Amino acid sequence: RWLSRFHSDERQVGCYRTGRVFLAGDAAHVHSPAGGQGMNAGLQDAANLGWKLAAAVQGWAPPDLLDTYHSERHPVGAAVLRGSGALLRMAMLRPWPLRTARRHLGGVLSRIGPVRRRVAGTASGIDIAYPAPRGAHRLVGARAPDTSLVGIGRLYEALRGGRFVLLSRRPLDLSGWSDRVVQATSADAAGAVTLVRPDGYIAWASDQTDPAALRTALTRWCGAPADRTTPP
Repeated sequence: RWLSRFHSDERQVGCYRTGRVFLAGDAAHVHSPAGGQGMNAGLQDAANLGWKLAAAVQGWAPPDLLDTYHSERHPVGAAVLRGSGALLRMAMLRPWPLRTARRHLGGVLSRIGPVRRRVAGTASGIDIAYPAPRGAHRLVGARAPDTSLVGIGRLYEALRGGRFVLLSRRPLDLSGWSDRVVQATSADAAGAVTLVRPDGYIAWASDQTDPAALRTALTRWCGAPADRTTPP
């Protein structure tokens, strides 16, 4: 037998971005290993930030796109710290009545389907959603499920190229954004039109095909349309 001491920090930076400096992974948040979320959170930080940095380097990023990295990922990091800390403190309960209650309660909860699904979704990161503007479609901010696309395979395959994917039930006008957005039709689309970000999250969705609203959403997330005019 042996005895040792383990120290666990629970810390998070106040801001994930300061000018040209971005913090991700353990540089942005540290916590106990309880729950196994450390690597997941770091990879999700990178997935969220990577395509936004690429957009800035390529010159088409909207002015506030890089700021969304902090507004989206900081709340997730805070939730990971809370969850990990709660699990650690629960595991370290000393009074035997509390330990007994923990074992019995865990057994009961593990047999409840919705609880199991919630735990699985949280642990895997699939249930993580980002803040949506007031009045936005119910799908905005959620992770897009993989779906079959007509003629080009599946959604997650189409996202590998680093571009947005516009899902619709019929072709739409993407003039000015075709270099940043892949157009795809899908009979399984949850809304009439769904704009999926390169990291797999839904940027915008609508139950109606409104060309003006679509152009506004494309400009908001994909920048101004490219000038296709040819000088004389």
